[in-house]
Amino acid sequence: MLLNLLGFFEEEAAKNNGWIMWVVAGVLIVGMVLMMIIPQRKQKKRNEEMMSKLGLGSIVTTIGGIVGEVVEINEKFVWLQTGSGDGKCIMQFVRQAIHSIEPAPGSPEAVAAEKAEKEQGEEIDEIK
Repeated sequence: MLLNLLGFFEEEAAKNNGWIMWVVAGVLIVGMVLMMIIPQRKQKKRNEEMMSKLGLGSIVTTIGGIVGEVVEINEKFVWLQTGSGDGKCIMQFVRQAIHSIEPAPGSPEAVAAEKAEKEQGEEIDEIK
């Protein structure tokens, strides 16, 4: 009933306001496209930054949940050493299968991350 009061369904109103519907439709389409493209670009940028941190000795988690240390890298593949003691094995993965990367133990990035975690823990203790 409200739409009838506004004149949306009347023929004369539709003839006079036809261009308004096209403008609204165009704005909605542009908005939907932007809402899809912008998050994809952000995700791609985050993924590229993560892959730039990939190096020998990094601890990696794959999309399948396998955790291992990087022992060899090339443009398409990453070889991970998993297991401990005598049960160590090396597995080959496609680079796109990497979900997250932790810096190699003892690397400057790892030391900085540990320092930041320690400072954050001290701040929490001070608040308590």
